[in-house]
Amino acid sequence: MGKTLKSGISITIFIKFISIILTTILIVGCGAINKAAPTATPENTATLPPTVTFTPLPTDTPIPTDTPIPTDTATPEPTNTPTPDLQATQSYMETQQAEQVMADIKSQLEEFGFPTDSGYLGWAQAAPESIPLATYGDYFYSPFAEHLVATDFVLRTDITWETEGLVMCGLMFRSEPNFKTGAQYSFIYLRISGFPAWAIEYYDDGKFVSTISDIKFSSAINMDNGATNNLVLAAEGNKFTLFINNERVGNFYDWSEQRVDGKFAFQALQEAGPSTCTFSNTWVWILE
Repeated sequence: MGKTLKSGISITIFIKFISIILTTILIVGCGAINKAAPTATPENTATLPPTVTFTPLPTDTPIPTDTPIPTDTATPEPTNTPTPDLQATQSYMETQQAEQVMADIKSQLEEFGFPTDSGYLGWAQAAPESIPLATYGDYFYSPFAEHLVATDFVLRTDITWETEGLVMCGLMFRSEPNFKTGAQYSFIYLRISGFPAWAIEYYDDGKFVSTISDIKFSSAINMDNGATNNLVLAAEGNKFTLFINNERVGNFYDWSEQRVDGKFAFQALQEAGPSTCTFSNTWVWILE
């Protein structure tokens, strides 16, 4: 018989509590102003007179000799230079790149103990994506792999945060198509000094419903401003397996099985001023 999951406290409520009891100390570094060294004024330089050019006296003009008539020279016929097939070249390069990407992904799957002889690559990110946050309380999400509806998968991404205060960067997964009002699971990193926290939670209609992991703290998270933290999240049925910076942090279960499949999005929230969450090297491997 399945166990009912308690509601618990959401990480968003937690960070509001932390932001009340903590005072952010901003240290402004004053850079020393380097004065430019005085430039020495060059001494007056005497101007040299122009060089005198001597024109040689004319001599007797020599008698011209006969100029031989040139003979006909055979012009070599041009050889055909092959024109490169640009489309074929581009196709080859794309094939080579795709093969390299697949090799890298399979190597990572094997490293984390996931099978590569079944399943397939559902989506791979072509370029990094940043979510800027300008105003206190800003919250944004950005769908990715929009064609993909996944049940069991392994998701990998690098998350870089730029902030002087409190920011949350994370993912929505197994979401209904409407990310704002739909039900979905959420993974979030919390970046605030002294609190390297994370959580897996469940939301519906934009509201916190329950926690899958409770709020956890991990020394594996790099808290430095500008740091990049790697995430590998595997969803298999009601089990979620999490790796942070190549460190396995555990298995977590949703016994209520609230969502069995859905879509993906990046998400970001800040509570301290201008911040940015950047997501790169993201891919989704579908498990079969």
